[in-house]
Amino acid sequence: MAAENSAAPLRLYFVDDGGNARTTVFFASLGFDLAHTNVANQRWRDFRAELDADARLAIPADSSLHSVKLAGVRGRHVHRSRSTDRVTHRQHCQEVILRGLRTIAATPGARVRAVYRETDDYGRDRPALYAALLHQLNIELRASGTHGVVIVDGDGTEGALRRAHRALPDEGRHIIGDPLFRPARDLDLLQAADMLAYSAYQSIAKHPSREFMWHWFGATFPGAHGPSAL
Repeated sequence: MAAENSAAPLRLYFVDDGGNARTTVFFASLGFDLAHTNVANQRWRDFRAELDADARLAIPADSSLHSVKLAGVRGRHVHRSRSTDRVTHRQHCQEVILRGLRTIAATPGARVRAVYRETDDYGRDRPALYAALLHQLNIELRASGTHGVVIVDGDGTEGALRRAHRALPDEGRHIIGDPLFRPARDLDLLQAADMLAYSAYQSIAKHPSREFMWHWFGATFPGAHGPSAL
């Protein structure tokens, strides 16, 4: 759909999913007005440079960050322990997620939102939850007189997410077009959204093995929208 006013401000939303396919569907969105995206990307690059320079980690700045792997201390870069013992190395790797969350929180203009739904049918509830998130984002955009583009981690094969966009009514619509699918490994701010989705999920799921991070999302983003059950 063409924007109703081509001069209207533009906001980008970076969206990733989380949860457990057997029990819970989760989405997180990280929004930035276009005017803030250069600063947001630079803040994330600075964070990645810090990880690269951290002698305890030395995670290459061009490697992809995945919260599941960081929390479980898995992956070829994470496995290369540079700490004095395994427990200390595990802690350093897991705290990369917290450092990423704090980077997001310190970035001007960051808009954080997380939504979830308990499920016994993941194939049904995942697109339905995405549609509910899209509705929330559209309301947010309409209230500020802004238009928005949604960028989703993926390869473009999820037709259900496209259908959610096409189901938005033209009247009052501020989401522009279909979702833009990009692999998270190619886009820093999608990797940031992954950290939001994973930490928000852990704040609700409260898996004993992830107790160390139950409070991270809430403590870092006290003013965030969610995690909300939809």
